[in-house]
Amino acid sequence: LALSSIGVTRRSESRSSKLKEDFSEVVTVYDSAEEVVMNSDIVFLCVLPQQVDGVLGELKEKGVWRNEEHTLISLVSTSKVDDLIQKSGLPESRVYKMICLPAIAKREGCALLQPASNTNDDSTSSGIINVKSMLDALGGCVECADDDSMNTLMVTTAMMGPVYGVMRNNREWLVKQGVSPEDASYFVGRSYLSMVQDAERDCRNPKRFDALIEEQTPGGLNEQSLGNLKKQDTFGSYDRAMDAVLSRLQGESDGSLPPTP
Repeated sequence: LALSSIGVTRRSESRSSKLKEDFSEVVTVYDSAEEVVMNSDIVFLCVLPQQVDGVLGELKEKGVWRNEEHTLISLVSTSKVDDLIQKSGLPESRVYKMICLPAIAKREGCALLQPASNTNDDSTSSGIINVKSMLDALGGCVECADDDSMNTLMVTTAMMGPVYGVMRNNREWLVKQGVSPEDASYFVGRSYLSMVQDAERDCRNPKRFDALIEEQTPGGLNEQSLGNLKKQDTFGSYDRAMDAVLSRLQGESDGSLPPTP
């Protein structure tokens, strides 16, 4: 992925300074968002939800947007594409919402993009950037047609914490059995990595995960462990947790589950 320059604000001094130190040839630190926009073609909006209106309102008021050149991509989880268009004044063909996990920094993640990126010849000839191609170069991209599909897919990103929780619990269980914390942590990390890598292969095949389950040795430890978890409704608990996340994303609740009787 070739980039001639990257502009960031000084808003977070420690992070902007570190970026400048690590990538001195391409990173420029500016004192304001206005300067970043004036010196960029693609603008990533990375602020807190409560700051979106103020930042976009100020930029629109100062008239820094170039409608035929700028592309706005918001990483704010609560932002709506229609609102971003209205608040920035940019054409709808140049405004997106993107969601990703930290692994994308290592080009190992998969981003969500709403709406689908313009990929036809007319859009390319008019200077519109193919955002999906850019995100594919960072690890992968799934395009979302609307808010509903974006919110539904976003639920999976909220499963990162639970995955780490399972790994920590696995490590702590090993430590209780007398394994050293160092060996337990190393073995759990490397084991889960190999599992995920195996699952990632051919993951566009919707039957991939089913095949991995079906290949478990009949009567073996893995088949039995999976069955024991099903008997305890472990996956039902996951479903309820995901339903709660979706409810929060849709603004229907705060995402909390009712107390267990």
